[in-house]
Amino acid sequence: MTSVRRSDGRGAGPTAGGIRAVRVYLRSGLVVTAVLFTGMAALVLADGVWPHPLTSPPSLLLVLVLAGVAGAHLTLVRPDGAPPTVLRQGIAVAALLAGTAGLLVVAHQAPRAAALWLLVPGVALSVLLAVRGWRRADLVAAGLLVVAAAAGATAAGLPQYATPWLRPLVALFFLAFPAATDLGQIWMLRVFDRLEEARRLAEELATTRERVRIAAELHDVQGHSLHAIAMHAELTERLVGADPEAAARHARTVRTLAADALAETRALVRGYRDADLAGELRNAAGLLRAAGADAEVVGDASVVPAVHAVLLGPVVREAATNVLRHSDPSRVRFTVRRAGDRTELDVYNDGVPDEPAAADPHGGTGLAGVRDRIGKRGGDVEAGPDAAGGFRLRVVLLSGSEDGPDGPGDRAGEQAGDTAGVDA
Repeated sequence: MTSVRRSDGRGAGPTAGGIRAVRVYLRSGLVVTAVLFTGMAALVLADGVWPHPLTSPPSLLLVLVLAGVAGAHLTLVRPDGAPPTVLRQGIAVAALLAGTAGLLVVAHQAPRAAALWLLVPGVALSVLLAVRGWRRADLVAAGLLVVAAAAGATAAGLPQYATPWLRPLVALFFLAFPAATDLGQIWMLRVFDRLEEARRLAEELATTRERVRIAAELHDVQGHSLHAIAMHAELTERLVGADPEAAARHARTVRTLAADALAETRALVRGYRDADLAGELRNAAGLLRAAGADAEVVGDASVVPAVHAVLLGPVVREAATNVLRHSDPSRVRFTVRRAGDRTELDVYNDGVPDEPAAADPHGGTGLAGVRDRIGKRGGDVEAGPDAAGGFRLRVVLLSGSEDGPDGPGDRAGEQAGDTAGVDA
């Protein structure tokens, strides 16, 4: 069957696959910032406004500036918040100084191209801001340096804009756009990193809650039995010489209690322990919600006959376990219907992976075990993808189907051969 993708608990949050896709997109955006903005500035060297050939020393010098700024950006602008070092800070300062010097050269040699070259110190300023560890005064001084250079370049290089107030706005846009783009993408990447961590913690919490539930049930099953066994064993020891007949009775009681405890433990492990269906549905929905899915229960489980509830409880646990293991949904729905002599359980989830899950190497029975158990009671099981791209498990029981070929009296034998509750 299937497993769960974390959402915001209301079915509207991003899935893990969606988070990974967005992170890849944002990381590629950091590369695009360096390549695109420095590449746009490089076009100036091939334009007619640039008075020097491409192989001239001024052109080659500016090519080195572009390569250095782009390389510094690709190397240092990262979302992981690497700790600052003297080397990283030195590279950031050198890139900013080189980009600013290149801007002044272009403004002097080709004033009409100065506006586009404002992108280069903008990319360098992004590198400076991405490298942590600066004092506020350092950043203010760097900003003033770039703004002063930009002001000089603006005065020389934006004569085509007749409106004076438009010139500083254009300069500010070209200068700030690379840094704003990078910082926005880095912020989003860190947000998605926190979402991924929260999703992982939700998985661990869901697993821990299930283990605690199983441990509590195991304690309930064995605590009383072991205490009674110890008491009767002590009585047997005391009476074995004084009253052999009474000792034998207590020994038989010990054997009976041990057999009962073993049967109940097997029933717990294999999901056969009698429990109310409504409680199982609540537990399953709560487990899935803790894992991040929007899980809901539709219908009234209290109207389901007890003989059907005993059969459907393990199915609910099996379905919830498989949803957690094998798919990635944002929505899971348990529907219980009772009409006439017919009981129906429908479990639906979205987020089914494109590729089917590999077979369990440990030999878990999963849906095969569900089909076997329900089929022996004359019920019907349907499971598979639906037209909407989700997965649906549907179990139908009819009154009297619980007394099928292997009725309730054969449960102990069936427990020894089947596995339920968990797909392992």
